Amino acid sequence: MKHEKMENIIQLKRRLKRIDWKIVRRVIAFLYYDGGIKKTNMAMKCSMSYDRCVLYLDWLNAIGLIKKELDEDGFELISLSDKGIEFYKRNFEDI
Repeated sequence: MKHEKMENIIQLKRRLKRIDWKIVRRVIAFLYYDGGIKKTNMAMKCSMSYDRCVLYLDWLNAIGLIKKELDEDGFELISLSDKGIEFYKRNFEDI
């Protein structure tokens, strides 16, 4: 099971070609302050194309920093997981 999860993370990273940590920081910081947002709105607020935003969100989901939930209308909402909140506090809160 753990090997399968690692393989999924590697595949997502390959699709991204490289991880831009400025984008990761921007996405995590935005979700920390404004969680529970739709992917389309997330892409617009973070100044990314929808497709690129989805790749980053899939990668962040695979490593457990975000969670995806459905609202009452069936739309997927993105927010930080507990692990993502701790990651933000450890790495970005003092910046």
